[in-house]
Parts: sequence; structure tokens; C-alpha cells
Amino acid sequence: MPTEKERLDVVEPQVATLISHVGQLSAELERVTARLTVLQRRLSGAGDGPLADLDAVTGDIAPLVEALRRAWDAEQEVLADPARVELRQQVLEYDGLKARRDEARSRLDGGRVPRFERDALSHEVRQVEWLIHANEASAKRAAERLAADEDAAGEQWRTEAVLAGDKARGEIKDAAARRISAALAQYARMPVWFRVGLGEIPTPDPSFWLESAIAVLAYRLEYGVTDAVSPLGAPPSASSGCQNWVRRTNVHADITDRLTTLAATFHLQ
Repeated sequence: MPTEKERLDVVEPQVATLISHVGQLSAELERVTARLTVLQRRLSGAGDGPLADLDAVTGDIAPLVEALRRAWDAEQEVLADPARVELRQQVLEYDGLKARRDEARSRLDGGRVPRFERDALSHEVRQVEWLIHANEASAKRAAERLAADEDAAGEQWRTEAVLAGDKARGEIKDAAARRISAALAQYARMPVWFRVGLGEIPTPDPSFWLESAIAVLAYRLEYGVTDAVSPLGAPPSASSGCQNWVRRTNVHADITDRLTTLAATFHLQ
């Protein structure tokens, strides 16, 4: 039977080896943790380099922004499809009221009509005429807006500007991605709006965060947002029905949803 010393002679080298391995693992864990902290700080904009001027309209971004501004101007008189459908419906309903009134009048003037039916038709004519009068102004505005939309859609310069804007809209996202990547690579300090809107990068997959950052910057560049704190600036309104405002409102809503998701993800971590 081995003595106590013999047993210790066997165990002590094993313990020493385990202690060495634990030390190595601890050192590696500290190194990885420090590296992750640096990466998170870089990706969340908490760098110690120069302040990144992400909103600058310079270099390859300048001609893209110019094309987008021309497209914006071109779409000022062009209706979005939902607005066009709504206005057409207003005109159709108004025309339907007039046709209904004229039909009732024709029956009244068409010869012998029983008294009870004549009274009903006369009542219908009065009701429909009231509705026609109540809707006349809005139907007229709708018809005029549709006519202006048709004229605008037929203008060559508008068509060309809108097509160029569609192309620039895709390219400015690529430019925004390059600008963000360059700022992160330089360990630059990101603007306040960037840190407010995007927060820290979620783990383990940062792809949604990066896509959102690119979308925010592309939005700011396209629409000239310069708010130092709010990532998207003031919310737009689609009440005009114009294609440019409707698109901007939809994009704003989509990015807002993204930022809300990021905020919820951050709080859950």
C-alpha cells in the first residue's frame, strides 16, 4: 500500500498542471473579454479617435445627394398610388351622385308617375342634391389634383429625375456603409445622434445593428437631417399624398421600428 508521501508525489504534479491550465485559461478569458469590450465600444461609437462627421455631404456622396434632391423636387407634384386611388374614388362617388340625381329627374319628367313614387323621387332628388352640394368642393379639388398629377407624370424631366433618384437611393446606402466602416476602423467617436439611436451593439450577431446604422445614415443624407441628437429628426407627414413625402414617411416608420427593436434588445441583454 503506497504511503502518504508516495500518494502526494503522484497528485502534486497533476494539481500543478491543473493550476497552470486554469491560469492560462483565466489569462485568455481576460484577453478575450478586453478585446470584446474594445470591439463593442468601437461599434457603439465610444471611440477615442477624431469625431466622425457622418453627415458631411462630400466626396462620392455629394452627387448622390444632389440627384436625390432633384428627385424630391420632381415628385412634389406626383401622387403616391394610395393617394391617387383615394382621389379617384372621391371623383367617382361625386359623379355617381350626379348620375343618380339626373336619373331621378328623368323619371319625374318622363311622363305619368304614380303620386307615391313621384313623392319618393322628389325626396331622393332633394337628398342627392344636398350631398352633391356638400361634396362639390372636395370633388373639384380632387379632380384638379388628379389633372395636375397626370400632367406632372408626363413631364420628361420629372421621369428622368425620379429614375436617377431611384438609382442614387441604392448607391447612397452603399456609401453610408463605407463611411460607417471607415469611422469604426479609425476608432472614431461617433456623433451623439448615432449613439442615442443605435446604442451598443447587440451580441452575438451585429448584422441587424449594422443594417440599422446604415439605414439611419442613408436617411439623414437623403433628407438633409442635421439634428445633433435625434437620429431621424422631426417625423415627416404623408398628408399631402405626394410620392416623396409618402416614401419618406414609410421609411421613417420602418427605421423607427428598427431602432425600437434595438432598444428592446439592449435592455434584454
